[in-house]
Amino acid sequence: MTLFRVATLAAVTFLTIVTLSTVINAEFVRVESPIARILRSDNTAERDQTNERRGVNLDTIPGVTKLRGIIGSIVEKTQLQHWLSLRTSADDVFTKMKLTPVKGNLLANPKIKVWIKYVDELNKKKPKAERVSAASVLAFRYGDERVSTMLNAALQDQTTTIKLQSQRLEDWMRLGMQPYDVFHLLKFEKHDILLNPVFSFWLKYVDKFNVRYPMQGSTRMEELSLALGNRAMAKVLEAGRKDGRTKAISAKLESQLLMEWGAKGFTPDDVFGMLGLKNIAGGGTGPILSDPVLKFWVRYMNEFNTKHPGKRTTIFDTLKKNYGDMALVDMIVAAKKVPKTKAVAKSLEAQLLNKWLKDKKQPREVEHWAFFDKS
Repeated sequence: MTLFRVATLAAVTFLTIVTLSTVINAEFVRVESPIARILRSDNTAERDQTNERRGVNLDTIPGVTKLRGIIGSIVEKTQLQHWLSLRTSADDVFTKMKLTPVKGNLLANPKIKVWIKYVDELNKKKPKAERVSAASVLAFRYGDERVSTMLNAALQDQTTTIKLQSQRLEDWMRLGMQPYDVFHLLKFEKHDILLNPVFSFWLKYVDKFNVRYPMQGSTRMEELSLALGNRAMAKVLEAGRKDGRTKAISAKLESQLLMEWGAKGFTPDDVFGMLGLKNIAGGGTGPILSDPVLKFWVRYMNEFNTKHPGKRTTIFDTLKKNYGDMALVDMIVAAKKVPKTKAVAKSLEAQLLNKWLKDKKQPREVEHWAFFDKS
């Protein structure tokens, strides 16, 4: 007799003894599929209906609920060992365990970890070429995008989430999937991407991809720029500087980015356009001085000026070049009303006045722009 049958017989015998000793005159009820019933022991509604038919609620007996759980666990483990001995596929065991999402999230199902462990044990018995990860089974069943959504919703369980995400990255690497495509399959929330623990795995994926496919590779920041766009990337990094949890990674990535742009010979004016700060089609009012992307650009400008003193530029020169006097006046007027930007606005105002004086502009030329000291 196999261990599986012995455990099942012991479980059924125990429950039968408890029932008979508790309800002496209870009608004997034939037990159908005892293994299935024990494995469903966490189904309260079904158990209550069964107890009602028998005329007794076993859960009211001290210790029975706990013992039922212990026996159910033993039978479940025995069943898993039985499937393992038969090398039942991970997908088939998923079906047999009736794993379904809880409130839309599979990882909220307490049995998912048992199944993942089963897959690990099954893979140990297979040649490397025949191994199938738990993540790949989930992707086959639900699709990559839905799996990403479920995993991102279960970040509080980082051990399981990171394990599955790591498996996905390994699977994608074997397929030679581009970092750009992987980024979008992971469905990062752009506003808090730096807080997502999987983001660091994606950065490592880029590094490994470059080693494995050197002819196709590109840098981390090139891939991030491609995935987000330069302006959105600058916003993410600027926001990361203000959060203690992401300040370090944000500073590191920004340093890499500015270094790469500098090595490519990008001028502050080039980067001004790359960040979407240039006036489009003329006539615009330009970026407000509190725009986080403008702050990001200023740091690049400062670094550029330090390395290239002969090509030095200023905020004033760049804004005037790209927007002209009228838009610059509008920016200054708006910025003077905001405490955080009032100082820089006054500085720009002074520079603009000096520029007008240097150019010998007549008062009548600038009277329709007059903004001096209305704030």
